[in-house]
Amino acid sequence: MSQLRQAAIPTTTDTQQFSSITWDEFVQLVIGLTILAYQQMRQNCPVRQDWEENTFTDRLADDYLRPLAFDNLPSLRVEIRSKVHTPAMKEGQQATIEAKEMDLSLYGLWERDYWHKRFVWEAKRIGSRQRYGSLISEFVNEAIYRFIELEYAANLPDAGVLGYILAGSVSDIVADINQSMGRLRKNKPLPASNHLQIIAPIHQFDGVYRSSHTRADSSVIQLHHLFLTFEFIE
Repeated sequence: MSQLRQAAIPTTTDTQQFSSITWDEFVQLVIGLTILAYQQMRQNCPVRQDWEENTFTDRLADDYLRPLAFDNLPSLRVEIRSKVHTPAMKEGQQATIEAKEMDLSLYGLWERDYWHKRFVWEAKRIGSRQRYGSLISEFVNEAIYRFIELEYAANLPDAGVLGYILAGSVSDIVADINQSMGRLRKNKPLPASNHLQIIAPIHQFDGVYRSSHTRADSSVIQLHHLFLTFEFIE
């Protein structure tokens, strides 16, 4: 609880008081809580390098993020792999089996329209280009572009990407991601204005980056990137 207070994040369980927080405050709350959960996971959870993406996310969310939310912010809900149903699906004009799946999302029950005001994390395994070259372009094509194409977080100004680092330094991986944006084949190349930029550490965690992108509907979304490293077991 003290770490949350240090971050100037609301820690009350009173949903009426929570309803007055701004969207920006909510975004910072989610990012701060996710970082605290990761730090607990890194300290206490044996992690294998060959884990699937969903295994990383399940352990982070189930074992650490949900308990933190329950203990400090009971009105905050953590949801894993929820489906996104389009307006066409709701009208019966598109098969619901085609619904995209969000890796991780957080929302507050103090919001009447909480489903449309949630913070979405897309998660990807990522590593150095030398060993995991295909994951670099996948980070852009299958994570960043899902927000650009309005598959996730439509009508919301912020969302995020969790990068589970398999090998290599964060700074080198981010440089590779930025470089790959200009030479995409699956999607339209992105200009340098879309590059990830490092920002100030949060809770002494310095793997925090931010990027800005113009979406398919000409709106702008700000993506918050957390690059998570681990000491892997054999």
